Amino acid sequence: MSHFEGSAHSLSLYLSHDEAEILINLVEQLLELLGEGDFFHHYDTTDPLAQMLAMPSEIEIPEDPVLQRLLPNAYADPESASDFRRYTEPAIRGMKQKTLRRVREELTSIVDAPDEAGVLANVDPETWLLALNDLRLALAVRLDISADSFETFELLPDENPQKSIYAVYFWLGWLQENLLALLN
Repeated sequence: MSHFEGSAHSLSLYLSHDEAEILINLVEQLLELLGEGDFFHHYDTTDPLAQMLAMPSEIEIPEDPVLQRLLPNAYADPESASDFRRYTEPAIRGMKQKTLRRVREELTSIVDAPDEAGVLANVDPETWLLALNDLRLALAVRLDISADSFETFELLPDENPQKSIYAVYFWLGWLQENLLALLN
């Protein structure tokens, strides 16, 4: 079974090919969502700083609930929220995309290896914590996770397609918990 092993200075991740492929699929879906559409809107041609930095004058709140969770408004006031989003969202999206691309690259090495199980040596705990957190948040939104979701999962019949998605969500939580325990 998948798990992290070691310490913050020498951390390894053990995964099967199937587990690595599941994670790659999730990472690619989230990368696609983070890069979807043109989230830069309405360039301000009168603001010299905005022109110099190619900064949009406004970035709209994402319509997708997952993106709303991953890129929340910082302020209740729409104007303040828009200003904050304008200055921070491109960098936050970029950071999330960079983290997910790095994880995908590491996972690909497992899938490309000839053995049934793979080991990623010297993984960066911060990168993996960020990626696992974003993946779990995305699944939590899609599954509408609540306090009684584990009970819902246990009561689902095995043939229900949602059951495997819940299982992946709880597996990601276990991996995250395993990693955090090694870092404490």
